[in-house]
Amino acid sequence: MTPGEPRELVVDENLLDQLIDLTDGPGEMAHRGIHHMLRQLRAMGYGHRHLWSVRLFNGDSDADLDPSYAAHLDRLDSGLPSSWPPVGADDDS
Repeated sequence: MTPGEPRELVVDENLLDQLIDLTDGPGEMAHRGIHHMLRQLRAMGYGHRHLWSVRLFNGDSDADLDPSYAAHLDRLDSGLPSSWPPVGADDDS
């Protein structure tokens, strides 16, 4: 797969709805964070005509703004080990 080529995530709508119900407040597997991520995933599916991108950040690092964080994500995407912040990075605190 070449960079910039869309990747596809295929999810059964009924299963996703069931998981959303299970993770809701009174559900048997209530978890607010997972519940809202699943709802966002469903909203992305509803907008099936749009191209989506998942953008990760870590602290103040964002791959669009920090080349070393982008390289870290590239290593993970390639199946290579990587940690963030890089081992030996100075701690400004």
